[in-house]
Amino acid sequence: MKTPMFASIRKYNGAPALVDELVKNEDAIKSVLRPIPGFHAYYLLKTSEGAISLTVCEERVGAEESNRVAAAWLKDKLPTFATRAPEITTGQVFIQLDEQLAHVTA
Repeated sequence: MKTPMFASIRKYNGAPALVDELVKNEDAIKSVLRPIPGFHAYYLLKTSEGAISLTVCEERVGAEESNRVAAAWLKDKLPTFATRAPEITTGQVFIQLDEQLAHVTA
């Protein structure tokens, strides 16, 4: 990897309907994440207990800003899901493997 990247993982347990609500608000989520300096990617996973989101940025400050932006957006737009803070893990990415894939939805 040429330059280091940083990722932030937010794990939302006890919120099985969260993913469905976030998908309904995909454009709004894009509009708050894309302006983050060094924003690179965002992924949302549905789990049996809720959701996991992953944001990748060029610098740690961007990954940490994604946590602040996500919390503020949830509190403002989906307050019923903002009552429990997610488990957050932020760190440097050491291996990055990208494939050229078309956008696929279920």
